[in-house]
Amino acid sequence: MATIASENKPENIEDFKNWLRTHFKFDYGAYQHYYSVATSLLQKDFCNSQFWLKLGDELNNIDDEYKKATGYQLLAKTEMPEIYIKSLDSLLIKIFRKDILNNQFYPDPPEIGWLNPDNWFTNVNDILRTTFIVKYLDGVEFILSKLSKIAAETSCKFNYSLEAREEGYYAAHAGVQIELDLVGKDFQPLKQIIKVELQVTTELQSIIKGLLHKYYEVNREKHRNNDYKWQWDYKCDEFASNYLGHIVHYVEGMIVEIRDKQNNKY
Repeated sequence: MATIASENKPENIEDFKNWLRTHFKFDYGAYQHYYSVATSLLQKDFCNSQFWLKLGDELNNIDDEYKKATGYQLLAKTEMPEIYIKSLDSLLIKIFRKDILNNQFYPDPPEIGWLNPDNWFTNVNDILRTTFIVKYLDGVEFILSKLSKIAAETSCKFNYSLEAREEGYYAAHAGVQIELDLVGKDFQPLKQIIKVELQVTTELQSIIKGLLHKYYEVNREKHRNNDYKWQWDYKCDEFASNYLGHIVHYVEGMIVEIRDKQNNKY
């Protein structure tokens, strides 16, 4: 579908559901049942994939390799992390942001085209996701390199980016593209390339993220003027939370530097 006919732009998630119903025949109730079945089967298929099983076999060895190199444990927990499923409501909020709120071309589609019920599973990268928690900052890239190696050995595509935002957000977002069984609307399985998000964060950043989660969810829906300078508004919520992110990242870097100096690495 190309340009949407001139109409009122959806302003909230309920408006957006109606917009999907009008333009893509989206039935929330029927799709919710399908989504529950499809995501559960994807989760099961991914957990039985060669990539995930091999990683499970290697995880303790990866932790031991880091410990031999640094003298410290890599992972907060050596058990395999849980694979989470994005709820349908969270997915709709994400699509609403991408197709409507952040779409500078509206009523034309975004540059990548409309994200719609027929392509959500193959175009959205975090319907399935998990998080690896490491104890130290240098452990982030260490485990990313191991994930990349295992992906190559099991014929999966792997990519990652290290994010550092002005707002004090630091995170490593990785993704593996893997062939899984996706059921169609007729509930028949079909092999599709699915993107699974593998986040890597430190123990301290994970704690901070948990504390600020509700704040981030509320503020990502706010609209600020482009010339708004939160750095000078010391009374605003952004001032304290954003600088906390920068401070924690700096402290984690100093911890690793001191640790390595004690190990005579310099």
